Amino acid sequence: MSSNPSNPSQLFFNKAIQLYGDRAGGQGNFKFAGLAELQESKVVLLQGNAESLYQSADWRRFQRLVALADRLKKPVVLWNLPLVRITTAQHPTSLALGTAMQKAEVQLLKFPHPILTVFDQEYEWHNATQELGWGDGTVLAKPPEVDLPELPDVQQYNVKIVYRQADVPAQILELLQDLSEIPGTELVANRLESLRLLTESGC
Repeated sequence: MSSNPSNPSQLFFNKAIQLYGDRAGGQGNFKFAGLAELQESKVVLLQGNAESLYQSADWRRFQRLVALADRLKKPVVLWNLPLVRITTAQHPTSLALGTAMQKAEVQLLKFPHPILTVFDQEYEWHNATQELGWGDGTVLAKPPEVDLPELPDVQQYNVKIVYRQADVPAQILELLQDLSEIPGTELVANRLESLRLLTESGC
């Protein structure tokens, strides 16, 4: 994996290294994907949108970075990546794409370190709550005019809602501190239960 220094200042990360390296073709369609640092907290950051994760190269890069986070024992931050929407609406056009999607989903579900999801005011906010199950903690920087349905009990304690982009970093740091004290097996169990409840509630 080669690296290219970058600084996604719009995300408030003071240090960042974009990571590439896919001999099978392409770097994937992400706004940013690599290592990032927020104050003293180091994370693997993947920032995208609804157009991300539509090609095999996207999913392979996703898998590599989650695997890197696992080796480094670092949290993963998924920023404006609507995984549920993408995996529900997407129909694999090849065996390679279908296999990559399946492997990435299983890898993320079993990831033994915190996963944070962040959705800011650039996100398309319809069906936003259906995305919450993938994250052990979530920061929603939502427009004031957007109403969210009531969250399942398992989600209420770890969803931080703010109305200004500038408030996002403090909420990320608070969630990282709280989640760092939870054993990996409990994170995985809570994640699976959260996805189940959100599916049953139709969020």
